[in-house]
Amino acid sequence: MEDPLPRREIETKSAGKSPDSLRVGVRSTGLVVFGGKIFSAFTGLIFIVMVARWLAPSQLGLWEVVIDLFTFASYPVGVVAYWAIRDVSRGKPVGKTAMVMGTALSGVGLVIYFAFAIPTHSALGTPLLPFLLGALLVPLGYWSAATSAIVQAYRPATAGYTVVASEAAKLLVAYPALYVYKTGIEGVMLALIVSYFIQSALGTYFVRGVLVGQIRVSEARRWASAAWLPAISYLPLVAGVADTYVASLAFGTEIAGIYQAAFTVASVVGYSSALAFSLYPLMLRGGDERLPAVTIEFSLLFSIPMAVGGIVLASPILFLLGSKYLPGSLELAILSVMFVFVTASYIVDQTLLGTEDVDAEGSRGFSKLVHSSLLFVPLVNIGSVAVYLGSMYAVLWFASRGYPQSVQVSLWAAAQLGTTLVFLVVKSIRARRYARLRPGLSVAYYATSAAVMGLVVSQLSGAFLDRSADTPVYGLQLSLIVGAGAVTYFGLVYALDKRFRSLARRVL
Repeated sequence: MEDPLPRREIETKSAGKSPDSLRVGVRSTGLVVFGGKIFSAFTGLIFIVMVARWLAPSQLGLWEVVIDLFTFASYPVGVVAYWAIRDVSRGKPVGKTAMVMGTALSGVGLVIYFAFAIPTHSALGTPLLPFLLGALLVPLGYWSAATSAIVQAYRPATAGYTVVASEAAKLLVAYPALYVYKTGIEGVMLALIVSYFIQSALGTYFVRGVLVGQIRVSEARRWASAAWLPAISYLPLVAGVADTYVASLAFGTEIAGIYQAAFTVASVVGYSSALAFSLYPLMLRGGDERLPAVTIEFSLLFSIPMAVGGIVLASPILFLLGSKYLPGSLELAILSVMFVFVTASYIVDQTLLGTEDVDAEGSRGFSKLVHSSLLFVPLVNIGSVAVYLGSMYAVLWFASRGYPQSVQVSLWAAAQLGTTLVFLVVKSIRARRYARLRPGLSVAYYATSAAVMGLVVSQLSGAFLDRSADTPVYGLQLSLIVGAGAVTYFGLVYALDKRFRSLARRVL
């Protein structure tokens, strides 16, 4: 699995830019960021086990509502993040401008947060303190968003390190907060606050090289004048989390909590999108048209077995969170498949946005942008979110009339999967004009190996998992089975695929 362009050629494709700012490669950077994501999956699973076992589903749903409000409030910082990624990737000295402008906008975010939080608190009739703690996340979120944009464009590999540090800090705070001081949902919020601070502070340190010089007011004005484009682009991301918010208000926080528990586990499959973390800046710099196909194939190496594991181990994993979350077993299986396509959709988005150069010379008039991929991608994604939210509400309204919770969350997941597939096809048709998307034969080896792995894991879970064991013992048993599945999968892929053997030798 060779890179389409030699590493040196990729790094220096754009003349006149700082060599440090161009030191990224799809696989090397992707593996570092993916490694951080896998670590965060492990720590995240421990975190969600602690939270899920401590909190009732209704409280878990309330926590998700607060996070939704935080996401809504973070919407304005998308203007800065959007242009910072594109301009820093192209070598423009706008890092300090992005950092200052991003953090300054947090005041607007707080206004948005409380505009939603006060009526939501009244509608749900829940304690006020979690909402107040959620407000502390807003300025940290703005700092994090500005930093992450610069990291992705300047030193993307360091994102993996910041994830590891922030996730470790989250656990170190969450355990005493929940199990020693028994603070409940407030302890969960405190752990998130510390995690965001650590991630933002480390990210700022890693990109300090581009946080020098003067604040470029002209660039800030230019970003503001074209704010409508990032506003449209980030709308799907913000509106996409409204599903649990709407479900909580319309059908109760308990159903949202059950859904969110399975969704959090299934989202680990989507961590394979981290392997495409450097694709966007590389395509902006003129990367080869074969890069997207290579990236899709590389992501499938990990997403396929993780999805199979989510399907086979859906019930055992949710039992680890607590038997109260078992109604989401089928939902977890459906969402595990969905996240494979979510990863592919992310790569297609990065391809379309990265190959678009209509803004390269600073001309961002509506007449030029309206037919570009910079507008096409967000409009399609907005359509996808709108269809999803409508179908989600419809199936929940139908299923809530006498059907059990397992049926409700399964139909909810099916609506999300169906919407993802339809709009992925729409975007792929356009993306094929600009780059190759079809992965190679190796995908067949991945699928075959994953099927065998699924059979092995199924047999092992039936023979060795003891649901009467204590939580740490049961968690260890489940971890060993997952480890055996991973060894089986990668052993088979190594035996079948010579390109994977070459990659493995280079990594080692």
